[in-house]
Amino acid sequence: MPTSYGSLPYAYTIQSSGSANFSVKGPSGWYTFYTPYGPCQTYVNQEYDGGGWCLVMANRINTAGMNNLTYLDATTKCNFRTGGTTNGSNTTVEAGSKLQALSNYNVWIAPCFWQALGYRADSSNITVVQFVSSTIGTGLNNTGNHTKRYRWRFSNFNTRWAFQGASAVSDETGTGAPGFYNYHAANGYSLTTYDVDQDGNGGNCATYYNNNPFWYGSCWSGNWFGGGSGYADAPFWDSSGGDYHNYGAVYIK
Repeated sequence: MPTSYGSLPYAYTIQSSGSANFSVKGPSGWYTFYTPYGPCQTYVNQEYDGGGWCLVMANRINTAGMNNLTYLDATTKCNFRTGGTTNGSNTTVEAGSKLQALSNYNVWIAPCFWQALGYRADSSNITVVQFVSSTIGTGLNNTGNHTKRYRWRFSNFNTRWAFQGASAVSDETGTGAPGFYNYHAANGYSLTTYDVDQDGNGGNCATYYNNNPFWYGSCWSGNWFGGGSGYADAPFWDSSGGDYHNYGAVYIK
């Protein structure tokens, strides 16, 4: 049952096995979930396809993405970034802060929490919906403002936080599969950060692209956190050319 939690609308408990045993009963907004990996604060969209979709990644154009996120933070914490284009103004939001509109934040929820928040649309898989928009802060339910939207799933992560068993579900806008799915996830590439190199390149791909974390191969197609090496500081849908957008978000269930 939900309980009040400070300025947040509700809090829910997730069973220690890592499989979700909750349904969100409340409006769309910021929630805190208590999981085997610790508490996680994130946004839940209640209007799209039955509700209960948890935000795990978001990026706004020209805000430096999630640059300089360490491997420890990328794999164990719920990270929210606000501010501008430089390291000095692009700051991490303190855990437990009262969060505001979606348009204020870049988001990186550690993959350990994906395991706790997923498996609710499909008990065998974590279901992923990702979209891009020309409007920063667009909601998952605001489908008329989605330039592209795609649904896919995967069974779990391995010990290097690579996606396992990734498969397509549907191209909801008929605009083609995102590189995040068909390159990074489908190939099972491991998570790389600027301080931990697990990619397939001779160097560290994260350091080429403004120290942003991602599941790099050698190096990327459709990186949600572009920038560096002459590429736009923006979420990319596919390739590393002109297919970038003002806003991109990834939700799971």
